[in-house]
Amino acid sequence: MPAAAAARPVRIPPPPSGPAPVIQISNVRTAIRLIVLRGAVAEGTAYDLNQGTQAMGRQGELAFPGDALMAARHVVFQRIGDAADVVEVPGPTGCFRRIRQPEVVESGAVIFAGEQYLLARRGDDVPADAVEGEDLPPEVFGTPLPVPHLHITQLLLGGLPGRVVSTDRDVLTVGREGCDLSFPQDRFLSGRHLRFELLSDGTIQIVDIGSLNGTFVRCENLPYRIEKGDELLVGEMLFRVDIREE
Repeated sequence: MPAAAAARPVRIPPPPSGPAPVIQISNVRTAIRLIVLRGAVAEGTAYDLNQGTQAMGRQGELAFPGDALMAARHVVFQRIGDAADVVEVPGPTGCFRRIRQPEVVESGAVIFAGEQYLLARRGDDVPADAVEGEDLPPEVFGTPLPVPHLHITQLLLGGLPGRVVSTDRDVLTVGREGCDLSFPQDRFLSGRHLRFELLSDGTIQIVDIGSLNGTFVRCENLPYRIEKGDELLVGEMLFRVDIREE
């Protein structure tokens, strides 16, 4: 019988020179919270956004049953890892975010400032509804009018139209006093609060004129990634987003 082949020795490479590599395992946890700034809940109350989806409304994981402006299921947040988004807004009034710099919106956008919900439209985007009345001949209303460039409508409870202002200029101001559209009794509006500007491409630019309480636009393009310091208005609740490592 032939002799078994001798096992060949395996050369083990020497350890690398220098200090051994350090493998870091991070146990840092990122907390994403909504801090109450205003509403039916005490200021400073914090609500954690956990992994997965959470619904906010009069019912749901983040429930505010006393908020008359919230739907039962008003807005849905989704957190994956260290980031969170607004992914769904089934509530009819929407979710609003505070702007920090001039922002361009499409005609038909809804803006919140002070205590006012404002529908902003180009003049050519405004429905032309005839005045009803059997005893009023059409020629009574035959005076030609210039097509307005900007048309702002105050939205009342239930979505009913309130005060309306139109202008054939490309700029329209809103505030508590001395503006194209003024609300003297709104204690949350600054004297000159915001400005609407019609741009050459037909979009509308929203400019906050250094107001104290801010100007908010409705979140339309979802998902919307929430960032540290964002302010979100949901129903009557105003939140600040807080993101920090713990």
